[in-house]
Amino acid sequence: MKNEKRKYLPVFHILGSSLAYFKAKLLPMSIFCILNYISVILGVYTWRKLSFFVVLIFAYGLWSYFFRYYFNKKPYLEFRSMTSSLSPSTKILVLSFVIMTLVLLFPFILPFLGLGDKEYYMKFLSDQELVNATAGVVGIFLAPIIFFRPFFSWISSALGNNKSLKFSFYHTQGNYKQIVCLLLIINIPYVILEQLSPYMPSYIYYLILSPLIVYANIVMARSYEFFFIED
Repeated sequence: MKNEKRKYLPVFHILGSSLAYFKAKLLPMSIFCILNYISVILGVYTWRKLSFFVVLIFAYGLWSYFFRYYFNKKPYLEFRSMTSSLSPSTKILVLSFVIMTLVLLFPFILPFLGLGDKEYYMKFLSDQELVNATAGVVGIFLAPIIFFRPFFSWISSALGNNKSLKFSFYHTQGNYKQIVCLLLIINIPYVILEQLSPYMPSYIYYLILSPLIVYANIVMARSYEFFFIED
């Protein structure tokens, strides 16, 4: 690839402009929030059932439509782009599964290497809340590699553009700190909501969660726009 000037993600500008976009497109974004809410609720109630795959297809089509709508790529719902984007989305799932599995197995491997006490690790793993919190923090620092940057390949494919992971990593190199910072800020409302979840009905929890999910996807779209479209 030709030598290009490296671009650094303007974190606070991305967050602010994403919120401004949400407000400016309040009606269509509200519709996406409602549709996402429906898909999440249906997903919860159909989990481990065959009908879950129908919900999964609906959600996949919804977000394909969302990104094509954001970038005004007509037709907004195109079967060819949906099937084409299955390749990068599969790679993202495999990459995430392999890396997170290695992370989860890491505490079991260390004692056999003579590093640390086995009983300490087993006690740590028995504390589900601590494990979840640790996995969440580790996930944030791994997300730029296993999710955020690969997700650009999925967006690109959904738009009918270059879908290679190599292409996405090349154009976002040198932005690890910026991406981690962005993800940490985005996750603050999720953490707060998660702490409040025991005090509210599940349907209220998911109702509040849906706009956060839509906003996070706007952030992804704005970030993609910055790296791959803006001059």
